[in-house]
Amino acid sequence: MITQDDVIYFILTDRFCDGDHANNLQVDKADPKKYHGGDFAGIIRKIPYLKNLGITALWISPVYLSVGRCGDADGYHGYWALDFNRVDPHLYSADPALADGSKAYLERLSAALHENGIKLILDMVVNHTGYHNQTYREYPDKDIKEDWFNNTNSDDQVKGSLHGLPDLNHSDPDVVDYFVNNIIDWIEQTKIDGIRMDTVKNVEDAFWYQFKAYVKGKFRDITVIGEVLHTDIDVISRYQIEHDFDMVFDFPLREGIKKAFIYDAPMTTLARPRLALNEPQGVLDRDKKYTNANRLVTLLDNHDLDKRFMTETLDRWGHWDRMRATRIQKLALSFLFTTRGIPQLYYGTEIGMEGYADPDNRRDMPWEMFGPDDTPLDGYEQQRQVFDHTKRLVRIRQDNEAIRCGYLFTLYSDNFVYSYMREFKGNTIIVVINNGLEEMPSPLAIPVERNANIPLRIKEHLRDRTLQDQLNPEDTATLEHGCLYARLPGKHANIYKAV
Repeated sequence: MITQDDVIYFILTDRFCDGDHANNLQVDKADPKKYHGGDFAGIIRKIPYLKNLGITALWISPVYLSVGRCGDADGYHGYWALDFNRVDPHLYSADPALADGSKAYLERLSAALHENGIKLILDMVVNHTGYHNQTYREYPDKDIKEDWFNNTNSDDQVKGSLHGLPDLNHSDPDVVDYFVNNIIDWIEQTKIDGIRMDTVKNVEDAFWYQFKAYVKGKFRDITVIGEVLHTDIDVISRYQIEHDFDMVFDFPLREGIKKAFIYDAPMTTLARPRLALNEPQGVLDRDKKYTNANRLVTLLDNHDLDKRFMTETLDRWGHWDRMRATRIQKLALSFLFTTRGIPQLYYGTEIGMEGYADPDNRRDMPWEMFGPDDTPLDGYEQQRQVFDHTKRLVRIRQDNEAIRCGYLFTLYSDNFVYSYMREFKGNTIIVVINNGLEEMPSPLAIPVERNANIPLRIKEHLRDRTLQDQLNPEDTATLEHGCLYARLPGKHANIYKAV
């Protein structure tokens, strides 16, 4: 089960680490659309890196046997399935004791991760098959029937709403029955901890009603995360409310983060203090729309967005100003790891990795930047800054229940500053973010005592307590006259803890 204690790390397996050259079939690392050789052996090799960073849950791209090449691109990413019951040979090191494509290969990866305290989230696809190329048409072991698709034309190409991929009809009970049983087989045979369900909004609602009863009814400890690529809270929240998804990805908040931290939208875009009934709402002020906003998965990057966060920042501020972009990346990460929800890192975000739209946002993980201690080498100063900052944020999150599962109270927000409190049974964190370019001209009084939303218990706990910044322990503050006085440099955050 994935919980609010976890930090999720997402990889495209083919682009993460090549651990076994023997399975490098049709690999061409010079072509961003072709196989690059990443595999399960590479993941196992990099478990120490994941542990050093503080990762507790690994989400990997789909492992299905792929249709391979379509046009000028390979199905290296796993979303073009040929056989939903077999593991693709690019991913595993062949063992004569196992059948070709056996799920036991994934079970071995799952066991290796579990031995090191890391949970496994498997990306699954039910919306479509891979393109119906010659490999698909000639494959002798197809389980998918020709009449299971929504539309078929004369050349046997099935056109759906998702990049022309063959669109399965989940209003057909046989399609539903096949996929719910297929999912159960993967759960039982590979010992995964969670499922990331691809393209949820493209699947007919009928499927989710059956899935909820059949899969979720049996495996309550398997966490299901729905990918609904939309920035409208009303659109994504219904998958928690109506279809029993444990989690969905918080694309509305990601859009708010982009607007605020990169494009300098007012920090009220994120939240308001909610001290008046007619106050306009920020993204976080609409959390009541969800069944549980604390179980949303928050993010800066993934493989489907049009730019990585660092690249969008450089485009906005100038590629010559990498120091400013680094400060903005660190600031956005400070917010990501201290706001509500479960943070997800896309491989490379922890070093400010760049990339435009697919396939550029799917570059190989640049292991040449790292030394034997799993940290960026000298000469990669900005990557080292982001990495060290991310690692500290992970530790701060792990050390404070207030951040993982506590209340969130917005204390103050204006065009440039956002301050909020996280609290759980006496563990109290106050975050102050200065999103402005310049240092605050004078200390800002952030009201705590007169905030009507905060219980008296918490206010009394904070009286006469020293607050220590967890990023810079030498920076301390106290509440004076019911206010926290803070003066921060530009593009900077303090994470105060009551000690």
